[in-house]
Amino acid sequence: MNIKQSVLSGVIPQGLRIFDAHAHVGDGEYNAAYLYTLPVSENLRLSEKIGIGAMAASSFKALVGKGVEGNAKLMEYCAAYPKELFAYLYYEPRIGDTLLRQIDAYRTSPSFIGVKIHPREARVSIETDGYDPLYAYCEERGILILCNSRESETEYYPASYTPVLKRFAKLKLLLGHMGGTFTGCLSSIELAKQYENVYLDINGSLYSQIWIEELAKFAPQEKLVFSTDQAFNDPRIIVGRVLLSDLSDALKRRILCDNFETAVGRTLLPAG
Repeated sequence: MNIKQSVLSGVIPQGLRIFDAHAHVGDGEYNAAYLYTLPVSENLRLSEKIGIGAMAASSFKALVGKGVEGNAKLMEYCAAYPKELFAYLYYEPRIGDTLLRQIDAYRTSPSFIGVKIHPREARVSIETDGYDPLYAYCEERGILILCNSRESETEYYPASYTPVLKRFAKLKLLLGHMGGTFTGCLSSIELAKQYENVYLDINGSLYSQIWIEELAKFAPQEKLVFSTDQAFNDPRIIVGRVLLSDLSDALKRRILCDNFETAVGRTLLPAG
């Protein structure tokens, strides 16, 4: 029985490794993103019920202007759940020196997975040199950056990464939402084809309305990374899009975990 058949019968295959490479956590508070967040323990429990073994998350608090405090709290959550939760520490140029020192202090922690940037919220376009200190730091150390990308928003249009990658050709990037539209998705795919270390966060296929089977035809398959963007999205939707697709089981396994482990250069979930 293959993965799709097993799920249709009501069973997630034992040993199937699913790692959510783009999530957000809080601790039950109402935040400026207009969401009530679940307590972290409940977030992880519900994720486990649908087969997600672990996630890499950034802090809601950091995203809405409390970078240092949010990052520190996120690392506390990770310490409480060291096998299930990994941290993207948030960076914005407004307090870049302070945040870069904090990132440097935490980067040897097993919980640290990379850096999250959100140019729209920071009001700093990726085309400017505002993020260059971070790019240089991360390129030198092989640290992955997760950046939201959306074709409809000027701060982080996917094609705008071209000048960045010309300056920092070895930079590891995970393009959040793959541009957010059909055109943005295609632009993101072109970047992944051109640059070795550019990866594609597949939850954007929800917005671009591209079937996952078509996405696997257009994009380099080794660059496709499973993610949910929870709590903004219901994680059950994107889990189902992969598990119930007609992709081969081998490719599903690569998308669900293997490709992201390659991107960060480490094993995150035990072998099934």
